[in-house]
Amino acid sequence: MFAGFHVRGLGFGAWGMGKRMSQLEPQTPNPKPQTPFRRLTPALVVLLAACVGCGFIADKDQIRVAKFKNRYITRGELAKVVRDMPDEERVMKNRGDMLRILTNYIDNQIKVPLGQEVEEQFKSRGQTLLPRTTAMQQYFQKHTDDNYAAMYTAQDPASTGISKEQLDIAKQQMDNEIDELYEKLLGDMAVGYKAVEAFKSKTMTIADAEYEQEYRLRKDELKKLEWVKFLAIRFQSEQPDAEKEAANVRRRIDAGESFDAVAQECKAKDAASVLESEIENNPKLTRFASFWNDVSGRNTGDIAGPVYLPDYQVIGTTDGKGKQTLQNMPAVYMVLKVLDHRPETPMSLDEAKPQLAPTVLIGKMMAELRKQNGVEIYEKKLPDPAMFGERADKPF
Repeated sequence: MFAGFHVRGLGFGAWGMGKRMSQLEPQTPNPKPQTPFRRLTPALVVLLAACVGCGFIADKDQIRVAKFKNRYITRGELAKVVRDMPDEERVMKNRGDMLRILTNYIDNQIKVPLGQEVEEQFKSRGQTLLPRTTAMQQYFQKHTDDNYAAMYTAQDPASTGISKEQLDIAKQQMDNEIDELYEKLLGDMAVGYKAVEAFKSKTMTIADAEYEQEYRLRKDELKKLEWVKFLAIRFQSEQPDAEKEAANVRRRIDAGESFDAVAQECKAKDAASVLESEIENNPKLTRFASFWNDVSGRNTGDIAGPVYLPDYQVIGTTDGKGKQTLQNMPAVYMVLKVLDHRPETPMSLDEAKPQLAPTVLIGKMMAELRKQNGVEIYEKKLPDPAMFGERADKPF
């Protein structure tokens, strides 16, 4: 039942590059002393130089690829990082991928302690920057197909098809991986928190050029979502014959009755049955896909439905402290009239600034943190997987 669970880290072979070129013996004796490279062709000299740069001759544990605080990071250390990465993250096609892996490795060493530090500050005020349950939810969502959540909460080993000892080991490994994920999420949150605080105190600002650069990079994804405002005649899905009642309303309108007249009649019987509302077509909210299949692209005055709308929340009243409350809306079958509609359109730079600001600020904060931690990266010392052909996944 849970046979797909395994202990991470097993099954990796040793990473070696075979004989070093310096160990190769000449094929024919050389009776006369020669100065280095005296008889080598220019092409062979270039090849040997490239091999040195790629680590064939030099020891990877001696090649420094970065500096962090008061210590150096070598190719050997980077090789271990790559070896321990999850398969789906171990993508190495060129030197740029190696730079990304190295940068993430260094950034994590900065962010994890920072996350712990900021969380302690929050705890001293009786708060939390990020609850561990957030990491648990993400972890179990990632492993939905493996049914990790059911295994984690299982009390009876027999229900999992494994022994109690195996179940205990599996739970311990899951806890370790959840803790690891939590540290990363907490670190990310801490960087964001520090960036926002710096922005509020005006010790960090965003120049127009920085907004424009980020906007050019993300322009294609920055959209104002399709939006519709509508008047709906609703029947709560939990009521008997709700879908049938909605279909009867649509038949009356199709037969020539005015939508407004039918709405007034329904409202007189049940004031809550008629509601004016609005909604955006967020593609990430797949639970509303069936609603938008019927409503998307309609014009003002169009009639749609019967259509099912799942339960959702709307902004309700404002409480005594000036905080807006959320009102829960039940799932319904409804017939609606479009009052206003806006198609999906590109955002202008000014409209996009609220979405661009967090990315720009976090990038600037990470640059500042790297500077504070004495980070230096020697990109030319990184191996280039593109030079290894079929062995691109093992460039050390």
